[in-house]
Amino acid sequence: MKTHILASLCLLAVVPALSAHEFTDLQGRKLDAEIVAASGGQVMLKRTADGRTFNVAANSFIPADQKIISDWADANTKYSFDVTYTKKKLNQTRTKRGAVTLEEETWIYKINIRNRLPTAIGDLRVDYWCFRREDSGKGKGAARIETSGSSKVESVVGSGAATVDTTEIILHKEELAGGFYWANGDSAIKSDGMGGLAIRIFDKNGREVYKWATKDDLFAAAVGKPQANGSRSQSNASPK
Repeated sequence: MKTHILASLCLLAVVPALSAHEFTDLQGRKLDAEIVAASGGQVMLKRTADGRTFNVAANSFIPADQKIISDWADANTKYSFDVTYTKKKLNQTRTKRGAVTLEEETWIYKINIRNRLPTAIGDLRVDYWCFRREDSGKGKGAARIETSGSSKVESVVGSGAATVDTTEIILHKEELAGGFYWANGDSAIKSDGMGGLAIRIFDKNGREVYKWATKDDLFAAAVGKPQANGSRSQSNASPK
């Protein structure tokens, strides 16, 4: 029993030494330390001599050590996000054609992505799909992709946030003057609505690290490479 305990203690003693590395900065100074975290161009090191941790720019070390830091970050970076959004109306026009008043509204989603972790992250790609709900006056209608796109997020500080604006969503509204009716019996008002939003977040290597949608069944349409300015692929998802 004592032999097993002693062997276990010996193994525990050598593990920190195996994970440590002698880093060399651009001035030639040496530092024996272990990488604790690395992302967004910063590295957190734990000094072997006294266990002290501190943050330093990764590019302050020689290229070989920068490569070690980069490889470690690729293998160990964790991601955790909170996503919220707001809708913003950019423009509205109104015209009249006989008994019908036509309105066209231009909207965008403003996507807020908050980094839940205390360490900075970077080199993210945010793909998004915006849905429009068509309404002929008979119900809520189906959610269909109105537009989609992709944005680069260079960096997000620890516990910080980044905002991504989507491309424009065009909504149409038709309203009949009082006393008039559509021949097919539709409601006097036909109005599109915002049909929801889906996003997928990828790291610099193209690995998906997070996805989020206003309603889960929107993910079925939110696949492939986004195409901005009126991508019209259809989905039978119910909008939010």
